[in-house]
Amino acid sequence: MPRKPLINVESPVTFLSEEQQIVGMLHQGGRKELVLLCHGFTGHKVESRRIFVELGRCIAQDGADALRFDFYGSGDSAGVFADTRISHNIANLRDALEWARQRGYEKVAVLGLSMGAATAILTLTGTPVDALITWSAVPDMNKVFEAYKDTVYRVPEHNGLYEHEGWLIKKEFWEEALHYDVAAAFARLAMPKLILQGSADDPVFVDGFQHFRDLAVPPADFMEIPGASHSFIAPAHRHQAIRQTLIWLKRNFYHKE
Repeated sequence: MPRKPLINVESPVTFLSEEQQIVGMLHQGGRKELVLLCHGFTGHKVESRRIFVELGRCIAQDGADALRFDFYGSGDSAGVFADTRISHNIANLRDALEWARQRGYEKVAVLGLSMGAATAILTLTGTPVDALITWSAVPDMNKVFEAYKDTVYRVPEHNGLYEHEGWLIKKEFWEEALHYDVAAAFARLAMPKLILQGSADDPVFVDGFQHFRDLAVPPADFMEIPGASHSFIAPAHRHQAIRQTLIWLKRNFYHKE
């Protein structure tokens, strides 16, 4: 008896960006629609409590593809975390979009979490796609680093390096990051957008979410999840973030049947 064809296949993917190997996982639903998943600062393609794994599988079950990948210096990709920069992230996302174009995807959306959302916003001002979804987007580099300055420590035994929650970071990272204006970039984006935010996140993110409401070019949908933390740690909040995203994708991104 012949086997039934596999559906919702998950396959490792690699591509080059700035001559460095970037590693991802492709969830295949079958249609020529792709959602790129961009992780946050110190995160990776699995993300907190495997939320990107669950999201990727749900997107595939809906019949589209999803690619979650590690930025340079994170997860399985080349490099070390201390060498990460926002400019590297932007280059990586642009090359992921080129990877999608070469494979013939007819529609592409980008979803980013936290710094991954800021990366998406900054990238898509010059590289338009069919849809953008942000979860807990970094709204202002200056305010975020000001809020977290007390968690960063100089590491005497590592010349020029600082420590943040166990991660070694070079001063050049935030010196470069401060040159990016996320809000100004967001105000120029005209594609359909879903902006999702937890109400129990740090004030800088909640305030930024409200500021984005004033800046958004239609069409834009804003959704706040009551009691949710920055990375939607509680199972109920994770499921709500995924469910609302899937509903929005069906209404605003997938091909109409």
